[in-house]
Amino acid sequence: MTHQSFYRKYRPVTFDEVKGQDHVTRTLRNAIVTGKISHAYLFAGSRGTGKTSVAKLLAKALNCVDGPTADPCGKCESCVAIGAGTSLDVVEMDAASNRGIDDIRDIRDKVAFSPVEGKSKVYILDEAHMLTKEASNAFLKVLEEPPPHVIFVLCTTEAHKVLPTIQSRCQRFEFRRPNADMVLEVLGRVTAEEQLDIEEAGLAAIARTAAGSFRDAIGVLDQLATYCEGEISLTDVLSLLGTVESELLFEAVDIVADMDPRGALLFINRLSEGGKDFGQFAGELIGHLRNVFLFQRLDEYPAGIINVSTDDLSRLKAQARMLTEAQVFRFLELLIGAQAAIKQGDDPRLQLELAFIAMASPAVDRSEKSILYRLDQLERQVAEGGAAAGKVSPADAEVETETDEVRETAGPEESKPVIQLSLDRIQRAWSIILSQVKKKKVPLHSLLQEARPVDLEGNTLVIGFSPGAEFHKNQVEKQDNISVLAGVLRDMTGDDLRVRCIISEGARPVQEKVPSHEEIIAMAKKAFKAEEVEPAPRDGGGSGDSIPPGAAPE
Repeated sequence: MTHQSFYRKYRPVTFDEVKGQDHVTRTLRNAIVTGKISHAYLFAGSRGTGKTSVAKLLAKALNCVDGPTADPCGKCESCVAIGAGTSLDVVEMDAASNRGIDDIRDIRDKVAFSPVEGKSKVYILDEAHMLTKEASNAFLKVLEEPPPHVIFVLCTTEAHKVLPTIQSRCQRFEFRRPNADMVLEVLGRVTAEEQLDIEEAGLAAIARTAAGSFRDAIGVLDQLATYCEGEISLTDVLSLLGTVESELLFEAVDIVADMDPRGALLFINRLSEGGKDFGQFAGELIGHLRNVFLFQRLDEYPAGIINVSTDDLSRLKAQARMLTEAQVFRFLELLIGAQAAIKQGDDPRLQLELAFIAMASPAVDRSEKSILYRLDQLERQVAEGGAAAGKVSPADAEVETETDEVRETAGPEESKPVIQLSLDRIQRAWSIILSQVKKKKVPLHSLLQEARPVDLEGNTLVIGFSPGAEFHKNQVEKQDNISVLAGVLRDMTGDDLRVRCIISEGARPVQEKVPSHEEIIAMAKKAFKAEEVEPAPRDGGGSGDSIPPGAAPE
């Protein structure tokens, strides 16, 4: 006898058993009780969320021997036939394979016939967005005015591809992705019914991988029941799924947060020895860092947005407090770049190693974004009175000459804390921002030479032009130029900033704020706890008295 799949065996048999779609089941129950059944419904949502199951429940509710009823018995001949897929009054069609105009004509010819056994004839059209344009247009008339005994239920994962004229003739319901707790609840019910012995951590891993699909989660559980004999361990689950345990994801973030490049390389070597897929690991680590970033941005646990087990919540919160938003954003960019390179066929291990080294050792990354990140860290350390200066890697000293352009626009250091996005921060990075503008549009770069940031009002950056630069202001205010500048600001700051241009007496050339040579030397000495060393004479004729003890001559 053929084995019946778990996802078919454990379909909901009542509206109460449908999880995560209360807004749908409540409306349908009320419609059945009050006799306000619509002639057509559109069920839209991602795969495995229960669209077809609810459509069959609606058919049972209408054709049950006690019906129409919001609580079909599930035992009468009609309910049993609908559940088994053998009812003559419930027609299930796959629009992916029956998508032509001839198939729609066949429906149009048959809808006039009365139901054979029940009270209503229900047409369930799966993947309705796959109908051709001609078939969709032919379907319109019968959908708009069907016989009173006919009800259409259109199910789709891509509702935006369904003709608007079809959507306007249906009551539309959006099926939401269930969160991890809902998936775990369903998995628990199935394991209890099947008497499966599986670790809680294994169920959590299945729920996390299912990404909000009941069918996917139950399908994996079905496969594990066949794969394993006796107890199903977490190792069995991870082996079948090809995923990594959450412990490795937390460990990876801890290593790069500690700026430990050696530990990062040893960690990747452990992944290799364990047979882990580097592309898959990069993808899961991106998802983990996304959760960290969401915790930083949202005040409390966002149910339904972050699908993790309860045990991992506290650790996620701890990592969200440990890292800055700039760090997480930079880690994500590096990993997404590595993942893209892996998909293009580059060596997976090498790409992951490069990403981890760049995360754990910012000094090896010579990009403008990396320079800005390191400058931000330097400013933070200086603002905190050098308390964290001991964490600066000696390699960071290599960026001193690279950041001179930013420092040339900087005034003396202020004692107030440096925040992630501030007017002072943008003013210091203005020269680098202009260099990025130049790569995209040279004329705009020339126009902005006469301007500088003068104020930050919420999410609006005010750009000031000195009196007499009205022409430059008017040209920059053109929509195409504003769009380029806003795009560069978004890339450099990670925030969507509006731009407003004004004429300002305070908008002077940036050279007026250039610190003196002595001020720059003092800033560098304070940041790196360094001592100034006088160069030795090049001609050998000078006295060596000016060379401090222990200093090597040139």
